Amino acid sequence: MFESGNKPVVEDTEENRAICRKYCKNCQNYRKHSLEKHQPTELFCSCGQSSATGMKLIGCYCSGCEIYIQNHLRGGFFCVRR
Repeated sequence: MFESGNKPVVEDTEENRAICRKYCKNCQNYRKHSLEKHQPTELFCSCGQSSATGMKLIGCYCSGCEIYIQNHLRGGFFCVRR
């Protein structure tokens, strides 16, 4: 999620990536669309949507993630949203 100045609210740190891996890699959307093969491969709430094409909204774990809660994020499907 980005603030009005296009600056990410969530910092792209190794600590945040480690937390993210616990959720994204188990997510239906992530697995179904093989998002590990497309950039960015994780931390979509900081890095933006995946470069994968033709994705459908089939499941989202974002709202259960510690990063989502700590940063008061809204919505979900950060890997898909454009």
